[in-house]
Amino acid sequence: MLNPNLTTVTITHNEYKLYSRQLVLKSVGTEGQKRLKSAKILFIGAGALASSSLIYLAASGIGHIGIIDKDKVVKSNLHRQIIYKHENLDQPKVDSAKNIIKGINDSCNVIVYNDRLSSFNYLDIIRKYDLIMDSCDNFETRYLIDMACYKLHKIHIYGAIQEFEGHISVFNYKNGPRYKDIYPQYLNLENNSCNSLGVLGIIPGVIGMLQTTEAMKIILGIGEILSGYLLKYNSLNTSFKKIRINPITWKYNSNKISTFNSLTKKVIELNSLTNYLENQCLIIDVRQPAEFRSSHIPKSINIPLINLKSKRILSFIRKNSINKNIIIYCSGYARSILGSKILDLYKISNQILLGGLNTWEKKTI
Repeated sequence: MLNPNLTTVTITHNEYKLYSRQLVLKSVGTEGQKRLKSAKILFIGAGALASSSLIYLAASGIGHIGIIDKDKVVKSNLHRQIIYKHENLDQPKVDSAKNIIKGINDSCNVIVYNDRLSSFNYLDIIRKYDLIMDSCDNFETRYLIDMACYKLHKIHIYGAIQEFEGHISVFNYKNGPRYKDIYPQYLNLENNSCNSLGVLGIIPGVIGMLQTTEAMKIILGIGEILSGYLLKYNSLNTSFKKIRINPITWKYNSNKISTFNSLTKKVIELNSLTNYLENQCLIIDVRQPAEFRSSHIPKSINIPLINLKSKRILSFIRKNSINKNIIIYCSGYARSILGSKILDLYKISNQILLGGLNTWEKKTI
């Protein structure tokens, strides 16, 4: 919960009428509404994740919203970035978003930055806000958010989407895990944007609303915050899966094999994998079938990440990995790490291919 000074915050007669259905909740009331009015939230990225979140936070009475984004509205945005309309095409996203917010909540103080978050501005911008809504779409920006939130003691509300899935978490909350505890920066993860892999339009709406819910809970001081867990949503089977985050502590031994977690799991290097291919192992590609058909490592099988936790698949893995090493890979690292954590939950020993398919393809070219 945030601890703002509410002595100077007032709720007007119009606001009592506007938020009447919210004020009657015992966990909100007048004090809670004052908390919402005094809260300062920064959106880093004004795309799909931010669209639904901006609308509902403005409608709930958030008093201060910042938005940083350099992009302009293009037609391909409209199917998922519902805050924009055809008349906003070619306009800066931040300006269009501000106009929508002011139309919903004219007392909300909206500050826009028609810029990209960078190493030159990230600390100066982020220090002005209480909660940081991570609605960007690239790893470089997320590492800047992670570092700034850690240095400035800010709360990082993370969301990400791809195809029919999404996941969220709350980082740096009461000394809880950080973003880098899932994806260490030196893994050199590659960006997979909606433009390259696609996304069902409603998925960012679902994930954005879950981010919004976490923000509201933190401001009001209610409920259990999603700190220490990654919540994974799969729209194809309408499932939610909470995965505990075990902070990764990486070390390198003389053979340059990385180990992490209390399980001292090994991340296998490409040279070692070549040796494994001559022996008994089960190599699992956790990408989507279309990606697997396009290119994959010889002797690997395709089990998409969304299917990895089903009882049938887990039974298959256990049955076919007796006296074998299980090796997981994706294009780079992001999905491999999540897949590894899922198997960890079911006490299935596994390894991750260092660099994934990208490293394999570079070697074979």
